[in-house]
Amino acid sequence: MRVAIKTKEVQPLMDVAQKHSMEPGVATVAAAYVALLAVRQGEAFPLPELEAVLCQEKKLPKFVRDFIRRQLAEHWEEYRRAAGAFDGEALVDFFGNEAIQVLQAGRHDPSVHPAIDALCIGLLDFGKGDSFADLHCGSGQFVRKAWFALWDAAGSDEGLSVTGWSQEGGLAALASMLCDVAGVRARILEQSPFAPCTERYDRILLVPPFGMGMRAVNMTRVQAVLEGRFGNFPPLKRLSADWVFAARAASLLRPGGRAVVAVPSTALNGTQGRAYREFLVRNRLVESVISLPRGFLPGTRVPFALVVLGEGAGEIKFVDGGHYAERRPDGTAALDAEALLRDHRDLHDYEAVTTKAIDKVFAQDCNLMPEFHLAGDLSYINARPLGDLVKDIRRGAKLAPEAWVPAAGEGESPVRKVSLKHFGDGMLDDELPGLAAVPAGAEEAVAESGDLLVSRMGPPFKMAVVGPHAGRLVADENVWIVRTGGDRTLAHYLRAYLESAAGAKWLARMATGGGLRTVSAKNLAKIPVPDAEPEKVAAIAGALEEATREACEARRRLAASFAAMRRVFDTLDKDGGQ
Repeated sequence: MRVAIKTKEVQPLMDVAQKHSMEPGVATVAAAYVALLAVRQGEAFPLPELEAVLCQEKKLPKFVRDFIRRQLAEHWEEYRRAAGAFDGEALVDFFGNEAIQVLQAGRHDPSVHPAIDALCIGLLDFGKGDSFADLHCGSGQFVRKAWFALWDAAGSDEGLSVTGWSQEGGLAALASMLCDVAGVRARILEQSPFAPCTERYDRILLVPPFGMGMRAVNMTRVQAVLEGRFGNFPPLKRLSADWVFAARAASLLRPGGRAVVAVPSTALNGTQGRAYREFLVRNRLVESVISLPRGFLPGTRVPFALVVLGEGAGEIKFVDGGHYAERRPDGTAALDAEALLRDHRDLHDYEAVTTKAIDKVFAQDCNLMPEFHLAGDLSYINARPLGDLVKDIRRGAKLAPEAWVPAAGEGESPVRKVSLKHFGDGMLDDELPGLAAVPAGAEEAVAESGDLLVSRMGPPFKMAVVGPHAGRLVADENVWIVRTGGDRTLAHYLRAYLESAAGAKWLARMATGGGLRTVSAKNLAKIPVPDAEPEKVAAIAGALEEATREACEARRRLAASFAAMRRVFDTLDKDGGQ
């Protein structure tokens, strides 16, 4: 993809890079940086040799020299011929504006949305004398912003301590170049966030790659690093590293320090990485959790959260960042970071901000979803947990596709399969796939009359009540079978409640995951169901059952009408078009 460069002097370098390089943005930035070095040295550019520029820069880190050589050496003569006259101001203007656009267009800059940058600056709350490290700094955009934030806090740029870590050597080199041009005296280290380090920092930012598996790192070394800091860190498993990244940031904090770490929303609840999440909460290291919708991190389309880490937190502050976000007409995302920071500090907007004691968070399965805690406490006043009202909640059969053997012939099979796609609006499809028999291993997944079927995934979560003449229905793994012991009245009452505004809210609240969320049997059983007199339960169940029959009949009539509509010509054209 061709990138428009406003600084005309750099365009010939871009043309050479487009012609030869798989990473034209990176090569262009490297060539422009060499040109700037030459201008600083008072040399006329182009110089005859690349080394003539690099060798004079004694303070240039070795990994930056090596990166420039790799990017430019092979085609240096062509860069030199294409280059015209350069002046320092034009090059500085390029690095201050267009260089970032070039890197972003080539996906070489994983920096975050400007509003998230502002939010992180506010959450870190830089003070005079604070040291800072970005443990996954990309091309160093936030490193540069942190430098100037610390400058503002200190009133001077003397003695500022800013460090960027970058596991990928190319990004580390780019970050070093861009910081140099901006006058930011930051240390850029080419190392992994899990590299052994004895240094500690007052402020830390870490926006890691979401969902990265622990198999991608040296687990033995990482375990030793974390145990060296915490002593009793849970054994690492081949799971997502989201909370392990957070623990690493916490391990590098000085006493009284603060870190901000981004984690995907899927990591805030559920069992994936739960042991590590619980470790941080139990050790009072989680100060607050701010959920944010998708669209604020380049390169990922998932909702996420900023987790503020510190020491000695007696309670956790939860903020629904979606309350402060909006989607502009042009499709871009906007966030009122200033209002969010104010409410985070002052607990001003009770619809979007709340606090919970650590023990209460643990009592609720260490769920860190802000929306969960903003919905109120889990209480059963004038209600009982759904699990206390039914005999059992079991999952449908989890079998390989070949285990579901279809029925032979065209006759109606006595055994049929029901999947998530086969029910909705409270009704099972009229025609379900026939099976030759109940598959081996699926005997416990046969639904009975009066069972309530609930989809594992949503929202919306779909449900239907099994009728008395449904035959043998075998549910697959994406369906919960709620056994009522044949009590169809109870099944319809539960369905009526779960489909109500209050029930749907509870289902959404108890679900885990990001976009497509799942509800576990354990959480489904916790949903409070309002107590009611038997007469009221029967009235609600009867009304729903009657409405469902009417809807089924209306659906059949509608299907028949569509079929008749498609047969109009053939029905009335008796002479075959003659």
